[in-house]
Amino acid sequence: MKMGSKSVVINPEFPVNRMLFHRGEKHHACWDDLHIRMIVLEAEGHRPWYHVSIDSVEIWLDVRNRIKQAIEETVGREIDIVVSATHSHNCPCMTTDYAWIDFVIDKIKANVGTIEMTEYQEVTYSYQYRYFNKIGDSREADLKHKAVHLYAETLSLYGDGERRITFLIHNCHPTILALWESDFTSEYPGYCIRKLSEAHPGEFFTFLLGPAGDISPHFVRKNKEYEEIARLGDILTAEFERQLSHQENREPVNAFRYREQMIKVEKGNPVTMGTAYLPPAERLTKQEKETLEQRYLNPRRFHERQLEPMEITDESMFSQLILNENYSIIFEPHELYSEFYGAVNKQTTTLATISNGFDHYVTGMYLNHITMHTFSEFGPQMKRDMWELLGKWSLQEDADF
Repeated sequence: MKMGSKSVVINPEFPVNRMLFHRGEKHHACWDDLHIRMIVLEAEGHRPWYHVSIDSVEIWLDVRNRIKQAIEETVGREIDIVVSATHSHNCPCMTTDYAWIDFVIDKIKANVGTIEMTEYQEVTYSYQYRYFNKIGDSREADLKHKAVHLYAETLSLYGDGERRITFLIHNCHPTILALWESDFTSEYPGYCIRKLSEAHPGEFFTFLLGPAGDISPHFVRKNKEYEEIARLGDILTAEFERQLSHQENREPVNAFRYREQMIKVEKGNPVTMGTAYLPPAERLTKQEKETLEQRYLNPRRFHERQLEPMEITDESMFSQLILNENYSIIFEPHELYSEFYGAVNKQTTTLATISNGFDHYVTGMYLNHITMHTFSEFGPQMKRDMWELLGKWSLQEDADF
């Protein structure tokens, strides 16, 4: 099996839109480096599998398809690919700034052909996870009901006995800083990657966001300054280090496979005003309060921006990378609430969101009150279809493809 990786700095070289072009502002300066992080895995008899992670809030399916085409044209062969966003909110906008999208794709094209592939006689992996609520908590939790599904995870790939590549996974929104007021930053995902790369030279680190729709640092952070990224980032880095130090038991990558499936998008609120109740006021953020007030009192104000063509979707892409019968990663595009971890076997499955596109929030299966996310919600049938597919794939049913 062959593996390769490369990281490319993508700090803006011209003024670009902030996330969702908020207030029409453009910005240029960065507090830390923004990156594209590329991984290539190639098993005999399979197309090479690429994972491209971009410091961005979102990567729409149309942009993912453009990236796939650009890589195939550059390397001269068909590939499988997952494109993921770190979901760091203080990043340039991959929705409204088409010049920035072109810049990022050009960076990928200029660098993907230079990824050095190394063939290994033995490839193994170590998967670790642990409950972790030190840098964020659920807006659904309260003093009596703690968040159930909060995890820090590491997936490390070893080539011939040496750790080569590690996916860092956590399900908390990268929103420590105040939105739209700071220089661009990769937030805590980039901070943890930088610290671990310094501590483990020669190893490659990247990031996946777990189901974090309801998980926010709002309930944990002390302030919204850059120093708080470092404080909370150090806490998470220490947990990742703890997991990296317990990787004695590794399993072989001996059933490498990849598959994709589209699910029809069904829009519509699963909660009605007549049966829902509001969360406790102390659990509502300022943004939630404003959103709820606008929705109740003046629904016409709720959508303040005309959607870009790429945002109008009728299908969502789910995909699965299988390493062996005991472990796989399922990639999907939504901001799932953490309850969706309940659909999979956590011992054998990583659930990575904001991948294969971007399709907004999906609240929990058993949500019975209104949140700010209810109004960008999908319908109940789609949620059931998603839950069933995640469970089926987690068990690797029908995996002989």
